[in-house]
Amino acid sequence: MDNLNFVKNIDNLGRIVIPMDIRKKFNINTGDILSISCNDNHIILNKHNSLDCNSIKTIINLFIDIFNLKIILMDFNNVLYSNIVNNCKLSTDTSSMIRMGNSMKYLQNSLVFDSKKVDGTYNMLPIVSNVGIVGSLIVFGDESSKAYDFCSIIVKLIELGLNIS
Repeated sequence: MDNLNFVKNIDNLGRIVIPMDIRKKFNINTGDILSISCNDNHIILNKHNSLDCNSIKTIINLFIDIFNLKIILMDFNNVLYSNIVNNCKLSTDTSSMIRMGNSMKYLQNSLVFDSKKVDGTYNMLPIVSNVGIVGSLIVFGDESSKAYDFCSIIVKLIELGLNIS
C-alpha cells in the first residue's frame, strides 16, 4: 500500500471523495479537518492538528515554568508537546481513552510512551473544540499539588483558544 493512485471526478460543488484506502493509510476519519495548500504544480492536503500550534505550547510552558508542572499534550496518536517525553506514539489503549474522552483524577499508575515509562500520580482531561474531542492533557501531581486544578485551567485555556480561532 505504498503507492496509491486514484482518478476521481470533481462534482458540481467542487467536492472530491478521498478513497477509503488513502483515509486508512493517513488515519483520516469523519469529522477530521484537512488543511489545503498549493504550489505551482500540486494541490496539497494535510491532516490539520489544531493542538500543534505555538500559542498552545506557550500556555503550557507558562504553567511548566511558573508552577514546575510535568505536562503531556496529546492528540489521538502522538505526544505533541511535553517536558517529560516528546515525539512519541501513543499505545492503542491510551489512544482509545482519548477518543472516548476519559478523564482521570489523581490516578497512581505507569504510562508508557514508545519505550519510555513514566511513573507517578497523574490527572488527565479531554480537550474539546467545536468539532469534538481533539486530544487530551495530562498533568502529573497529587491532590496536595493542586495538579487536577491546574489541568482543568490549562484545558479550559486551550479550548478557549481553539474555539476562538
